Amino acid sequence: MWNKSLYASLVSALAVACSSPSEKGPGAQNVPSEQGPGYTLKCASSGKNAWETYGAAAFVAANKAIFAKTIAELNANGTANLGDSFSKVGSGNPPSTRDDFPTFEGKLAAFLVWAYGGPASITYTDGKTYTGPQDMVAAHTGLNITSAQYDYFITNIVVPALTDSGVSSGDVSSCFAPVVTDAAFKASIVGH
Repeated sequence: MWNKSLYASLVSALAVACSSPSEKGPGAQNVPSEQGPGYTLKCASSGKNAWETYGAAAFVAANKAIFAKTIAELNANGTANLGDSFSKVGSGNPPSTRDDFPTFEGKLAAFLVWAYGGPASITYTDGKTYTGPQDMVAAHTGLNITSAQYDYFITNIVVPALTDSGVSSGDVSSCFAPVVTDAAFKASIVGH
């Protein structure tokens, strides 16, 4: 269940992330291109980035929780809140949906690991290696994801998946939210 203090933390992170880039924010200019946007963000609990704080097992658990919550949402409410983008996975129509669901899951896991300070590629639970750095516009072209759908996904799927996987609300605010609430990052997904 979503609580008000966690919501306030996410809103605060959104306000910070949508301001001009800082030395440690997702849009920072001093971060080498081979490192993800969350590489320099420090978790409140550890003073380290999310990857260094939580490690591979936690990222896999959170990724699996995101998919479980997405499927539960679609089963409960259909496309009312998330739109139809997830129903297009594996269809190849639009071309950005050519990957099947397991590949999509592996790519999301690799992206999250890289985005939050981990390596640029990972071997996922299916034994395949996936690359984290991805062209987010190309990956979302033709899905027509709205701002409301994106916000719903972050607020009602991703944040609860993180907290259910043991991420504190302080760490959600300090080292996870700034990446996904960054205006430029959101713009790379919404409306394509």
